[in-house]
Amino acid sequence: MDGALLEIRDVKKHFPIRAGLLSRPVGWIKAVDGVSLDVLTGETFGVVGESGCGKTTLMRVVLRIVRPTAGAIRFEGMDMMSLSESDLGQLRKDMQIVYQDPYWSLNPRLMVRDIVGEPVSVHQRLRFSALSDRVAGLLDLVGLQPEHVRRYPHEFSGGQRQRLAIARALALNPKLVVLDEPTSAIDTLSQAQILNLLRDLQDKMGLTYVLISHDLGVVQYLSQRIAVMYAGRIVETGPTEDVFDGCLHPYTRALLAAIPTIDSAGREQIVLEGNVPDPARLPRGCRFHPRCQESRDICGEVEPELVEVRPGHFAACHMIG
Repeated sequence: MDGALLEIRDVKKHFPIRAGLLSRPVGWIKAVDGVSLDVLTGETFGVVGESGCGKTTLMRVVLRIVRPTAGAIRFEGMDMMSLSESDLGQLRKDMQIVYQDPYWSLNPRLMVRDIVGEPVSVHQRLRFSALSDRVAGLLDLVGLQPEHVRRYPHEFSGGQRQRLAIARALALNPKLVVLDEPTSAIDTLSQAQILNLLRDLQDKMGLTYVLISHDLGVVQYLSQRIAVMYAGRIVETGPTEDVFDGCLHPYTRALLAAIPTIDSAGREQIVLEGNVPDPARLPRGCRFHPRCQESRDICGEVEPELVEVRPGHFAACHMIG
């Protein structure tokens, strides 16, 4: 792996809560609230956390699907915040996404040849036999047959539809692919096949992945590094093996304890009460302290900083150190 392909610095995304006749802001939903991280070229970087923690919003901001409220984002050293719309459109060819549900992310009215071929037709101006050859090559790359070009999405299984979504994302030879819960909407056997496919494609094409998931098993299998998000902020980040074998933050321990196993004898049982806090009414101090069994007075007063506890392994907790 080389240097950082993607650099995120203190990124925030706050959505206004509007009320009244003039729809003036009366509050803010702090979906992402000061996130900094680097994604290295050629790696898979996992982002995990409960539903509502802000991980999907973070990636929508990174891809500039929505504009951040504050912060800086650099892709290959290029400041994405200063780009014009036309320059941003060109950059997006290098940044693609595979969505969670392949059924809803594929146009049901289009054949496979149009779904996979549209990005190539628009951006690379391929036509006729050249376009057909490119589509056939993409289908072969993801394990589908050339004759599938005349089928519609509803004629495929869930796993096959996800392969189509991957083929479409790879059509322009991107450098970064965001995987937004890529296996959560398909059966267990298809999940394993898709994960192996993603690994093979990364090796063949030198891809960089950002994997968003609540499934820690998927993250452990695919990722080299991991960030744990809670209520819009990163609470722990580091090499995947270090986080799984020697996690530092109480929230990370609770997530790992919740992974189902056949034999749970002697395993630490951690029961988290309550839910992720409302991003419009975040608690003072550490955002996790109302649910934390190790909480102290300082936790409700001062928000902890993300600090390096071990080489490359960071955590934000007053009880560490």
